[in-house]
Formats: sequence, structure tokens, C-alpha cells
Amino acid sequence: MDHPLLCNNLKCRTELTERALVTTCSHNFCLPCARQFGFVEANGAILPGTGRHHICPACRADLPGQDDAVITHLNPSDDYKTSILSGLSPSTVMECAGRALSFWAYQATQEMHFQRHLYQTMVDKYSALAAELERRTTEANSTISSLQSKLQTTISEYEFLQQKNEDLARMHKDKCRKLLQTQEAHDKEKRKIELGQLQQAASAAVDSDLQNTGRIPPQIVDGALQDRGPRKVQNHPGGLSSGHGYESIASMNSSLPRATHRGHGGWDKQSLVQPRGSKYHQCLKLTILILNSTR
Repeated sequence: MDHPLLCNNLKCRTELTERALVTTCSHNFCLPCARQFGFVEANGAILPGTGRHHICPACRADLPGQDDAVITHLNPSDDYKTSILSGLSPSTVMECAGRALSFWAYQATQEMHFQRHLYQTMVDKYSALAAELERRTTEANSTISSLQSKLQTTISEYEFLQQKNEDLARMHKDKCRKLLQTQEAHDKEKRKIELGQLQQAASAAVDSDLQNTGRIPPQIVDGALQDRGPRKVQNHPGGLSSGHGYESIASMNSSLPRATHRGHGGWDKQSLVQPRGSKYHQCLKLTILILNSTR
């Protein structure tokens, strides 16, 4: 199979099948390119070279002669083949055949050089792309390894912080529980202290009223205070406290007249000195109520 001819315009490279412009410098062009370069007219006729020379677009060689660029049929008929070389001597025919073969060999060689150059260019580009691919693959693997290491470190830090957070939450819960217990104990102690202060204030008020308003049977006082024992009273300007600061209500009122008890019948109401007002009764009731509630 013969090698196909191609237009020697590197921007065209069209396969030639029917007609082509052939030059004496062994180049051929398609008719559109020949018309573009000014070799043929719009109707396909060869332009005469009057006043100027044609220049080969491929090798930039001068084509001054009229037969230096002609249009030839690449697929001639049998009659054309019979008449084209008829009447020529054998030496002329052989010379024409030799030059035609040289033209064909030149086109084949040029095509081989072109394909070799194209192949080398593609190999170089492939090598460059392969090197670039290898470089980017190495960078990507390095980046992946670095990111995996960072991810592992981040996971470890997350687990550590999560464990620390759980420990802190547990410690906070214990602290809150202890704080609640301490607050409850504080409130209990505070209520106890306030109750003691209230008892002391009530007792002081009762003692003061007893000294100012009248007498009270020692049996009632001793019966109400028998579980309390001695108490410490506040030092009053009137000198109510004893030497050590402790005394009972009965001892404080020992100088007052005593009521006589008549067996199961109760106290002798005539022997009791009646208080002057209801404040005494209120303080006495409050004191006895507080003492009974604290037992």
C-alpha cells in the first residue's frame, strides 16, 4: 500500500487524493493552500509569474519558471496515463520516472522525519508529565502521612481532654455534694445557735419580769427547767449574775416568798403574788413552750 501524500503546509496537513500543486523543489500543496499562497486563481488556473517570482511556502525556494509549480492529477485515468508520456524517448521517460520516484522518496522521508519529531516531542512531554506526576504523588503521599499523623495526635489529645473533662466533672460533682452537706450543716448549726439565742433572750426576759413584777413557785420553775441544768445568764447592770456566772431561776428567786402546796389540790392561790399585767404570763408561756420543744 502506497504512503498517502499530505499537504506540506504544517498548519494544514490535509491528505491529497485528487489534485495538488506540485513544485520542482519536491513539495506539494492542496488547492485551498495554493490559492491562499497566490499560486492559483479562484477557478483553479495557475497564475502567470509575470513581474514576480513565486516562493515555495515550505522551503522558501524561488520558483521563477512557468513549470516550477504545476497542478497535477493524483488519480489519473488510463487514457491520461497512455498519452502523458507518449512520444517521449526512453531516456526521457526514465528520467521523468526517476524524478517522480525521487519526489515520492523525499515526501516519504519528510513524513518520517515529521513523525519522528512528533514522536520525540510526545515522549518528552510524556516524560515531563510522568516526572510531574511522580513529584505530585510524592507530595500527596507526604501530605497524607502528615495529615494522618496530625489526625492521630488530635485523636489522642481529644481522648485525653475527654478523660480530663470526665474527671473534672466527677470532682465538681463531689465538690457540689460536699458543699451541699456543708451548707446543710451550717444551716443546722445556725438554726441551733439562733434557737439558743432565742432561749437565752426569753429566759432573760422572764427573769427580769420575775424580779420586777412578782413571785413564781419554785416547783414550777424547777419542773420546767429540770432538764436544762444551770445556765449562764447575761451580766445585767442590776447584778443578776453570781460569782461564776451560773445560777438557776429558782436560786435567783430564793429571796422571794414561797407558795404553799396543798397536796393534790394545787397551789395556794392566795400565797401567789399576782403580776401586774399580762407580759409576765406571755413570757412565761413562751419560755415553757420553748423548753418543751427542745427536749
